[in-house]
Amino acid sequence: MGFLYHNFLSDLFGMSLNGLAGLVTEYAIAIILLTIFIRMALMPIDIKMRKNQKKMAELGPQMQSLQKRYANDPAQLQKKQRELYKKMGAQPLLGCLPMLLQLFILFAFFGAMRDLQSQQTIDSVLSAVRYGTANVDISSFIWVHNLWQPDTVFALTMPTANDFATFLQTNADFLSPQILYQLKDCGLVDFSGNVISIVQPTYSAIMNSISVEQGFVSENGNLLVNGACILPILSGVSLFLAQKFGGASTAGMTTGTEADQSMAGTNKIFMYVFPVFSAYICFTSNAAFALYWTVSSLYAFAQGRIITNILNKKSGKDKKTKISPNVSVSNS
Repeated sequence: MGFLYHNFLSDLFGMSLNGLAGLVTEYAIAIILLTIFIRMALMPIDIKMRKNQKKMAELGPQMQSLQKRYANDPAQLQKKQRELYKKMGAQPLLGCLPMLLQLFILFAFFGAMRDLQSQQTIDSVLSAVRYGTANVDISSFIWVHNLWQPDTVFALTMPTANDFATFLQTNADFLSPQILYQLKDCGLVDFSGNVISIVQPTYSAIMNSISVEQGFVSENGNLLVNGACILPILSGVSLFLAQKFGGASTAGMTTGTEADQSMAGTNKIFMYVFPVFSAYICFTSNAAFALYWTVSSLYAFAQGRIITNILNKKSGKDKKTKISPNVSVSNS
């Protein structure tokens, strides 16, 4: 499954974020800008999908009529349905394409954030050893002290020795042997027993020094937690809004067939399950990915509302235009 989040697209996103961060000096701003750009690039597909959904909805009465007429002849029913779809220019499977495309982008962005987390975390540790903790640059975002740590009250601003060991083992495929040997030469890790282990006294001393230098310590000397769980919660709420209000509503958009009614029930379940899953993923991932997911969902909600309103107004005007020329008013 690694190919889903570690591919050419994730590499492209990573390079784009590094380039944007170099221009705007902040990774958080770079993530927001790239997310908006991606969403804007997908807008033509989104518009086409919504137009198709309206066509499908308008076919509802005719589809129900065909169901009644050919209730005892499924083969003929399917044939007539295909003919009707073709006549009206509707494509039943078109709605799947944007979802699959967005899912692929989601995985790719997750991979990009994972790669950047590896780079930024390793660079922070090595920079602290080589150049001093005062020269360490930690990316932040408003209430989040370290963008590459989870936005939760359960994570410290800098990874603990156990967290860093787990991090290295989990991301071993993304780390070059040169990086691992640099960490070893700095006295931070040891893998003589074919298992990566952290030299805890050295590592903890460096992390504490970075925390003090960056102001990640409270007045009583305790290390600060990294966030306040805001981004994970926002990711779930924004995804719920995008699904319920930003997209085309399931009600009134189906053709009235049994398959569509079943799909509507499934979509209703997903409307509540996906936001919870979204919040869970963002609780366990770095805040950078949670920021992307939140901004992407909020943008999808706003864009969906705007496009849907425009299409509805246009549809209303088209109906008036078709009716008005044929209406005559008589005073007799």
